[in-house]
Amino acid sequence: METKTAQDTVTLTIDDKVVTVPKGMVVVDAAKTADIEIPIFCYHEKLGPFGCCRMCMVEVEKMPKLATACTLQVSEGMVVRTNTPKVEKAQQGVLEFTLLNHPLDCPVCDKGGECPLQDNTFKFGPPDTRMQFERYHRDKATPLSPVITIDRERCIACQRCTRYSDIIEKDQALVMRHRGFQNRVSTFNDRPYDTRFSGNVIDICPVGALTNTEFRFSARSWDLDNTKTLCAHCACNCNMILGTRLNELRRVTTPETPNDAVDDGWICDKARWGHDFTKSKNRIAKARKKGLHDPISAQDACREVAEKLKGIVDAHGPSSVGFIGSGYGLNEELYLYQRFFREQLGTNNIDHKTYVDTPGLPVPNFDMLDIESSKLVVVIASDPTEELPILDLRLKKAVTQLGVEMVVLNDQATLMDKYATLSLRYDVASDGALFAALNSALSGTAPAGEVEKQAGVAADRIGALADKIRASQKTTVVFNPAALTGTSVHTLKHLLKTMGALPDTSVGAMPAAPVTNALGAMDMGVLPDCYPGGLDLAQADAIREKWGENAPLERGLTALQMIEKAASGELKALVVYRNNPLVGFPGGGKVKQALEKLDLLVVHDMMETETAAMADYVIPSNGPGFDEGTTTSIGARVQMRKRGLTTDNPSDWKLVSTMAKALGADWKHKTVWEVTQEIAEKVNGYAEIRQKTIRKAGHNRQPVAAANGVAPAGEAPMANGSGDAFKLRVSEVLFCHDKVLDAESRLAHQFQPSTVHLHKTDADRLGLKAEQEVTVAGNGHEVKAEVVISNRCNPGSVVLPRVSDEQRVAGLMEPGQTVAWVQIKK
Repeated sequence: METKTAQDTVTLTIDDKVVTVPKGMVVVDAAKTADIEIPIFCYHEKLGPFGCCRMCMVEVEKMPKLATACTLQVSEGMVVRTNTPKVEKAQQGVLEFTLLNHPLDCPVCDKGGECPLQDNTFKFGPPDTRMQFERYHRDKATPLSPVITIDRERCIACQRCTRYSDIIEKDQALVMRHRGFQNRVSTFNDRPYDTRFSGNVIDICPVGALTNTEFRFSARSWDLDNTKTLCAHCACNCNMILGTRLNELRRVTTPETPNDAVDDGWICDKARWGHDFTKSKNRIAKARKKGLHDPISAQDACREVAEKLKGIVDAHGPSSVGFIGSGYGLNEELYLYQRFFREQLGTNNIDHKTYVDTPGLPVPNFDMLDIESSKLVVVIASDPTEELPILDLRLKKAVTQLGVEMVVLNDQATLMDKYATLSLRYDVASDGALFAALNSALSGTAPAGEVEKQAGVAADRIGALADKIRASQKTTVVFNPAALTGTSVHTLKHLLKTMGALPDTSVGAMPAAPVTNALGAMDMGVLPDCYPGGLDLAQADAIREKWGENAPLERGLTALQMIEKAASGELKALVVYRNNPLVGFPGGGKVKQALEKLDLLVVHDMMETETAAMADYVIPSNGPGFDEGTTTSIGARVQMRKRGLTTDNPSDWKLVSTMAKALGADWKHKTVWEVTQEIAEKVNGYAEIRQKTIRKAGHNRQPVAAANGVAPAGEAPMANGSGDAFKLRVSEVLFCHDKVLDAESRLAHQFQPSTVHLHKTDADRLGLKAEQEVTVAGNGHEVKAEVVISNRCNPGSVVLPRVSDEQRVAGLMEPGQTVAWVQIKK
């Protein structure tokens, strides 16, 4: 009987070196495992075989002619030679023709110093040229988009970029047009190439044909200090390289070695060009104190804040102070903040979100690679294209290249519907009813007959989904807890528990909240009812063992409850870290009124915000590019974020330590990695997370105990809107005009106008036409928008994309309500 190794691997010889590689691998990749270089132009490991440039010719024993190593799969006993005279002559001939009309731009080309054509010419090319005629000239430095410049004279027609657009993006936005000397990379009707992932073509272009418009002529590649770090825009936590010079960020690129467990080697355009905040005039540069014109250091401000918080606790009790954090903070910063408020101030008034969720999962936390090996992916309430763009690419790859089946459950249409075999569109705010019906179907009970009335989805379609889940050998559930309504996340987690108990199937989930470190914030205990590692308050003995006898055990206030208590005067002091309640919290003007009643409002943030403008103390947060620490991705992978820029301001974790020490705490952390070490010792699931274990590609944290709430029998009946009221669904967009992407951003061309999406039935009933300007009104707040008749949601609801902070769409929502009702006014 053959062993698994014998079945799945092949042994061959390359340049007298014996190599054993997986079956199906092409020769060019097999050679890499033996440190043998075969020159390439058109081949890219993520794009697959192509054989266009003919640069990778090799000689194979028993083959009469040279073969292309990028298309030839390995076979048992194969003997390959890469350096024979025949091969060298072919390589020199290919390079000679490639350079025939190539301009001598190397001294001014941005690709100089990191150019495969340049490198291959020196290593494998002829010593001189035989061509003494005038070269054919083409367009120089023309805009392919507002952020990409194309130099068609340098293009060698390798077609990497067009294949990337077709195979990876699935947009087919880039194509090869015309033939012969007129052959060129272009777009339909020469429209701008402005997709969400367009910048990746710059990295994979083997010459200087596609260049970063912002980086052109600003620095040479060898002048840059390159730092491998993480993107901080969403919870995918993609790997990227910060290229800096003279302490200024010049460009962002992808690493040469991709982290397949996270990003597959790609980043979105927001990661590549959304870094103007590092030098924005709206950054909080120095600490300030209301009413004080003289400067105050960040450390002195923190000491004063700590003393004032302690004074308020002494006068009014621990319940009079609170902390609203954010998923944009690093694990170390969030961990220390919750520790400070619990140990030094004795309160559990700690939160970071406005939606309902609980730590842990009743099934394993799957990662990106699990998506590829699944038989079925169920996407719930998530719009990866806009919220988690690299997850979007991974799902497309799984479906189109690996044969994975995808099912979508959402209350709005998304681009994922195009790739789904089954798409269930439920009514806005009916997600709890749908999850309960699916749970019944999987438990062997037919969904209740009224489910179609409750959720807008027919019972037979729910049954069809249940059959797919039962039949799947491996299922990954991707869900966005931030887009669920009411307490339906509890119902969903009970559904996951039911799925996990099914026979002959493996089930895992991925909590895909979009904010950078949303999962890490949960794990670090930035919650009113859980300590770090998912320790529920009921686990008193375990909490006291880890956090001391004086650890508070009384349930704290949620973020929305803190605003409510501030309005009533019961909450006296609030520290807001990397959050902006005036824009992001429901309630509109009521939030401002509540914050005005506080005795002490402290804002610790990176950018000037509406909330910071009201604060008694404003403390600068360094943020991405300047900070160091760890984040936890949606796939539960903990990775290292490193700084590429320096600043005179202390790190955020040091400022929290300053607050604690001002109240007598004996914290001895000298570096942020010592905080990481403490997290490994005290937080469940993080025992294996060390600086050494996460240095290269990160490390998955272990499961955190699930602390799910009780699944309600059904959500409380929703109060119906009066007259022509509609249920509101606020959707997210990738390129939102906010504090990070301001009007001066390189990505300003991606900003969208304010629109409201209606079903045709509702638009006809109201007599509305496409592009008509209307007012969306609710909760005493109004948002101007253009009508889009798109059937994006079911009748009776509207979708309002959050395209700008200026909209303040959260003002349309009432805190604590399952659904917001709005009216459309002409």
